[in-house]
Amino acid sequence: MARQSLWVFDVQRKVTYKNLSTWYTELREFRPEIPCIVVANKIDDVKMTQKSFNFARKFSLPLYFVSAADGTNVVKLFNDAIRLAVSYKHNSQDFMDEVLQELENFDLEQKEEDVPDQAQRGNTESPSPS
Repeated sequence: MARQSLWVFDVQRKVTYKNLSTWYTELREFRPEIPCIVVANKIDDVKMTQKSFNFARKFSLPLYFVSAADGTNVVKLFNDAIRLAVSYKHNSQDFMDEVLQELENFDLEQKEEDVPDQAQRGNTESPSPS
């Protein structure tokens, strides 16, 4: 079950950044309380860390500049993300979390005696057209 959302975009490809607001709004419609972190990836060019990425500021979200290629800030990001997710799990008042928890606990496998066998149900197939 998701306990947070990471929004990763490539700082060198604008197309990966431009839809974040729309997706974030859609997420908030269904999960208004789930923590989110914005991740600016591919900061191999240091100038990219000087750019202004307003999405995170607009929604008051933490912003991490990372490089998957050389590992810059990756461990810090995941350590902080884990802490945030655990805190959220223990303090969540989000209705969807309650629903998802119930679904997780629900036994989807019916006992054999609850399911009638084929002979008891009879033929339920429709006749084939001639």
